[in-house]
Amino acid sequence: MPPALLTAVDSTRHVHLIIGSNPLAGARCTKSLEVGAVAKLIAPADAELHYGLVKRIEEKEVEWIQREFQEEDLKTLGREDVDSVVDCVFVTLGARHPLSKEVANSTRKAVY
Repeated sequence: MPPALLTAVDSTRHVHLIIGSNPLAGARCTKSLEVGAVAKLIAPADAELHYGLVKRIEEKEVEWIQREFQEEDLKTLGREDVDSVVDCVFVTLGARHPLSKEVANSTRKAVY
C-alpha cells in the first residue's frame, strides 16, 4: 500500500459541500467551520438531522439546502472567485448508498 499524502490547505472562505445528515456529516461541518470554511449541507427536508447539525443550522453557522444532491451543485454553490465551483465535497452517506457513487462520478466529471 502506498503511503498516505499529508497536505495543508488554507480553507478560509472555501465552500465545503457536505452531503448527508448523520453524525459524520455533523463532524465534517464542525471541522469545516474550524478551518474557516463555509459549510453547506445538502439533505432532504424530511431527513433526520444529527443534533449537532440542528444546532449549527439554527445558529446560522451552516446553510442547509433541503433537497437531494444535484450534479449542478458542484458548479453552482461555490465561491464567485472560482466560478462558483465548490472547493471540497464530503459524502457522508456510506459506500453502499446509491447516491455516494453518483456524487463520486459527478465530482470526477466536474474536475476533468
